Amino acid sequence: MTAALIPQIPTVKEVILTHVIDPADTSYLGWITGRPSILPKEAAKAAFAQEKTALLGAGLTVTERIAVAEEGDVTGAIVAVAEEVRPSLIVMGARGRNIISDFFLGSVSASVLQRVQTHMIIIRTASSSQKKGTGLFSRVLCPIDFSKPSLQVISTLRRLNIADVVLLHAVAPAGREEEVDKKVRDAGIQLLALRKKLETSQIHVETLVRQGPVVDEICIAAEESEATLILLPRLGKTDYITNTPIGSTAAGVAKRAHRPVCVIFPALDLEITVRELDRAEFHLAEKIWVQYHQQTGDPERDRIFGVFVEKCLVSVARCRSHPDGLEVDGVFTPTEFRGRGYAKKAVDALVETCGDRTLHMHSTLELVTFYSSFGFVPIPEETLPPTIRARFNFALGDMEGVNVQPMMRPGNGTWRV
Repeated sequence: MTAALIPQIPTVKEVILTHVIDPADTSYLGWITGRPSILPKEAAKAAFAQEKTALLGAGLTVTERIAVAEEGDVTGAIVAVAEEVRPSLIVMGARGRNIISDFFLGSVSASVLQRVQTHMIIIRTASSSQKKGTGLFSRVLCPIDFSKPSLQVISTLRRLNIADVVLLHAVAPAGREEEVDKKVRDAGIQLLALRKKLETSQIHVETLVRQGPVVDEICIAAEESEATLILLPRLGKTDYITNTPIGSTAAGVAKRAHRPVCVIFPALDLEITVRELDRAEFHLAEKIWVQYHQQTGDPERDRIFGVFVEKCLVSVARCRSHPDGLEVDGVFTPTEFRGRGYAKKAVDALVETCGDRTLHMHSTLELVTFYSSFGFVPIPEETLPPTIRARFNFALGDMEGVNVQPMMRPGNGTWRV
């Protein structure tokens, strides 16, 4: 069933039929072919025959891959093949080990969706979601939250020459009634603007605004609109600037929808700005510091530098003025934004602006190397200015015992207020 639908995918030219053999498992874990993964290599090749013949008949180039699931890791085997061949799209069936426990999406399909970094189509085993004679992309439901990833999906609609589209925005029932009503009105206006743009590309467009749990409304709308496919981005408005592997909406729809789902992997250039916060923005840093000793900013003493991603503050560093010197502290990036070098950008901005004077800090031992890259050097505790050292008086002269290393960065010039 899965392979039979591949010729219906616009622009597809080459197909790599892949089958995973799991020597240790006799459960139903087929991929692409829809056959038991326990088959040996010879039988797996035979299982390809029918699908390969159909795909070749459709004018497609077909190659075959057989992967072995080491230690039963079927998902890992599939991901390894994907990383090697770098497909522009992965197509899988929704069946797994236990459809009841995994609801509608099989465990292998769900795991692959979490880990791959490309577009993915999940095909339902039941054919009832498509009318006889209709193509997979003949009527596409496209949920929109007006974020960059969802607007990128709009561009995909144009490139695929899809003729019939339903644009849906679901408003979660949160907040006061007048606030929800305003969101509904605003969504209608924005959907109308998108509809006009798409109709210039000769795409027939319908628009829907629904109120309710987002995943529920998408799945219901897909049934009511008789969509042949749900096309949505992997990441939503609150996901794409973080390290989230897949957004809750995409994961929920893939798991629960009765119809085929195409999850688009976004290729986004994030807008990153590094600058000093003004006083009116100190509350933004304090929201981040809730996770970091609940620090607060003092406009009379502090200069705070931050990294903004898509206008959202994701990392901060503070330079605080004491009576006898300057201290760098409050360097913090929430977990969901780590691993992208944002803390380095924040400290870089601080040092560039405030480094004309000597800077002191209390570094944790594991970050000494990090701060050394900015010109900070370890110093004895007693050489810290008294008011800066006072913050760690509780250590009773043993800062190393509380995982702290005093550091200093020499500078020159004057402090700018």
